[in-house]
Amino acid sequence: MAAGLGVQIILDKGQFAMFKVNQDYVTASLASTDTQLNHIQRAVQSFQQLMVQAGSDASGPEARKILGQQAGQLISLIDQLANAKDANGQYVLRRSTPGTVLVAPSIELETGIAYVDVMGSGSQGVDVATFLDSIRDKLLLPTPQGPSIADFETMKVVANQVTSAQVKAGLLQNQLDSAIEVNEAQSTNVEMERSTLLDTDLAEATASLAKSNALLQAAQTIMSRLDINNLFTKL
Repeated sequence: MAAGLGVQIILDKGQFAMFKVNQDYVTASLASTDTQLNHIQRAVQSFQQLMVQAGSDASGPEARKILGQQAGQLISLIDQLANAKDANGQYVLRRSTPGTVLVAPSIELETGIAYVDVMGSGSQGVDVATFLDSIRDKLLLPTPQGPSIADFETMKVVANQVTSAQVKAGLLQNQLDSAIEVNEAQSTNVEMERSTLLDTDLAEATASLAKSNALLQAAQTIMSRLDINNLFTKL
């Protein structure tokens, strides 16, 4: 029985090892995602400050053109950050809905953050790239134009969009940390059970089983004789 249960425990240990591999993968993925989101957030904040400067009455046409050039540099930076790849050649911000993996028994987690959650698209959120390009183009017109009130409101949505992605990444990290704790606790319990079961003295257990079988056979023989004697007595 101990050996049989030990096989099940070995299988359980293999499952926990798989969870550990998945945990390490999600940990690395979230770490790179968090780094990229922090960089994108700082670039977006710089773009906001640039818009405030461009919207000031003190900014003349030449100053706005210079700000337009700076806006172009920030746009290029944000684009690079949003399209960065990890060491495995995968986009840090996933181009489709992130897949899920088991990180602990019955606990699945997404492996990252989707590109559209941060940068938006025509059908989801604010298309960040298109909006930022529009601000740059206004500043580079022959007669530069400052951002409108609507532009500032849209920029707030862009900033919130990035922040929401950061919050989501943080929640995933918290869930992962909890899953790792659960996995380690259960793995420790399994290891204790393995020691209890597989450290059994098999020679002693086998001898005890043989003795029990001998006693059982003797008892069965006695009982069968008693049944025969009772039959003869009745006859």
